[in-house]
Amino acid sequence: MSGAVAVHAAYNGSGTQGLAVTNKFASSPADGDVMSVFYNNNDTTQQLLYGSAFVEIPSSSGSGNNALTRANVQVFEVNNDIDCLGNLILKVLVSGATGTIPIEPFSAATIIDRIEFQVGTQIWQTLEKVDILALATTELPESAYADFTFQSSGGYSETLALNSVTGVADPNMYYSTLSNGGITAYIPLKILTKTLSPQLENFSEHLESGYLMAAAPNQQVKIKVYTSVKGTSSTPPFPQSGLSPNTSFSASGFSNATITLSLFAQQHVMCNEERVTMLTKSLPRRIKTTQNVQQYVVAASQGPLSINLDIFSLYASHLIISIPNDLLTAATFLDNTSTVELLLNSSSFSGALPFGLLSILPSSIGLYNNNYITNATSQNSYEVFVFPLASRAYGGSSVPLNRFDNISLKIKLSANTSVSGNIYVTCVGETTALYKDGAASLAMY
Repeated sequence: MSGAVAVHAAYNGSGTQGLAVTNKFASSPADGDVMSVFYNNNDTTQQLLYGSAFVEIPSSSGSGNNALTRANVQVFEVNNDIDCLGNLILKVLVSGATGTIPIEPFSAATIIDRIEFQVGTQIWQTLEKVDILALATTELPESAYADFTFQSSGGYSETLALNSVTGVADPNMYYSTLSNGGITAYIPLKILTKTLSPQLENFSEHLESGYLMAAAPNQQVKIKVYTSVKGTSSTPPFPQSGLSPNTSFSASGFSNATITLSLFAQQHVMCNEERVTMLTKSLPRRIKTTQNVQQYVVAASQGPLSINLDIFSLYASHLIISIPNDLLTAATFLDNTSTVELLLNSSSFSGALPFGLLSILPSSIGLYNNNYITNATSQNSYEVFVFPLASRAYGGSSVPLNRFDNISLKIKLSANTSVSGNIYVTCVGETTALYKDGAASLAMY
C-alpha cells in the first residue's frame, strides 16, 4: 500500500478525519460545503482587470536639495491618474559630506521627523519618527527588515557602493568617506496599506488596500515630509548622541551636506467599468492608520507611570510601546518586575503583563519582532513591545477605543530608574474612510 492510499484505507467517516473530509459530494445544503483541492475557487474565481506598477510621486513644493543643518518640509502631490494608491517608499539621499564620518544605526530614518498624509484640506494620518521605526520592526519580514536596517544605517553610499565597516574605531558603525560623499536609503512608510497578508496567497485571495483615488477624484492627495535639524554643534548629525571620546572623527564634515528626498508609490489602475461604478456608489472602507502619544519620564521615578491615551480613537488591534535604547542602557530602567497594564474606563483590559511577555507576543497576532543585531549587540534605536488588543493584527476582535471615555496605560518601572526621557505609544488599527459623490472623508469607527 502506497502512502497516498493510507488515508483512504483508514477513512471510516468518524473522528477528527471525519469532521475534516468526506468521500462524497454534498447531497443537500444541510451537509455543508464540500471543496475539492483539485478544482476550487482559485480556478473559477475571476478578478476585475487591473494593473500595478511603482512610480515616482512628483514634488510640488520644497527644494529638492535641503541643508542637513536645518529643518525642512517637502510636499509630494499624487497625480489623479492613479486609481488606488498603495505602498509608499521614501528615498533619503545625504550628499555633499566631506571627510570620514561615522554613521550610527538608523541614521537615515531618523532624519525624518514626521510624515503627514493629507486628503483635500484634512490630515488623515500623521506618522511620527518613532512610528516609522516601530511599524518597520513589527510589520516587515525578516529579510526586508535586514535590508531596511542596512540601508538606513549607512550601508550604501551615495553611489550605491558599500560603505566601509572595517579597520575603524567602532565596528558597529558604517563610515562615509570623501570619495563617496554620503548615504542613500529607502524607507518603507506604513501608511494606509496593510501588508500583513501572506505574500504567496492564492489568486482568489488577492486583496489590495490603500487609498481609492478613483472613488474620490475631486480631492488632491498630498504627502508632506518633515525633516529634523541635523549637523549643528549641539546636534551632530551622525551619530545622534555625539561622538564617543575615543573617536577622532568630527561632525563638521556634514556642515555642507544636503538631503534629497524622493517618494515612490505603488499605483493600481482599474478597468474603466469598475472606475465608473465606484463613482456611483457610497463606499465605506476600512483603512489602516496609527495614532501616537509620548510621555516624559522624570528621573528617579519609582512609582508606576500613567500614560493618558484618551486621544486614541481607532478600531485598534494592538499598541506598540517604544522605549529609546539610551534609556534602557543608561541605567536599570526596566527589570523582571516591570509590567504594563491597559485600563479602559478604569477597568483592566488583561491585568498587568510583564514586559518580557510583550517581547514574545507579536508572533501570536501575526506580527514580527525584528532586531538589528551586530557583534551580538542590539543596535535598535528603540526597544519595541507589542500590547495586543485582538487575536490577530487588524482582525475582527479589535477594540473600538473611541467608545471609551478614559484610556490609560500604567507602566511599572524599575525601582532603580534614575534617567529621564520619553516613552512612546503607537496605537495601530483601522478607521473608516467614506467615499461618496467623488470625495472621501474619515468617519470614526
